[in-house]
Amino acid sequence: MSEREARIARNEAVSREINEGIEDARPTGPEDYLRMVCECGRPDCSSLIAISLREYEAVRADPRTFAVDHSHVSPDLEEPVRATDRFVVVRKREGTPATIVEEEDPRS
Repeated sequence: MSEREARIARNEAVSREINEGIEDARPTGPEDYLRMVCECGRPDCSSLIAISLREYEAVRADPRTFAVDHSHVSPDLEEPVRATDRFVVVRKREGTPATIVEEEDPRS
């Protein structure tokens, strides 16, 4: 595994942790949209995505999945599993990046 792969996985885990705090701070209905940070691994990313609590919970059901901006998918590290007009859900491929994000999951 390269240092790049590990850095991206750690950055994604940090974004996910930020979004967990946003979710806790904004009680809304399951279909209302929240603005959450893109969970890509880019260190300079400042994109926000609109996602409902129901959609976010579906992403969080698997510690290896993340909600990212359409243009932030890293095909060498992850595969798209679902897309909306607002974001793409990606799943980390097998290997060290997947292990890192599973270990860093704040819900486990």
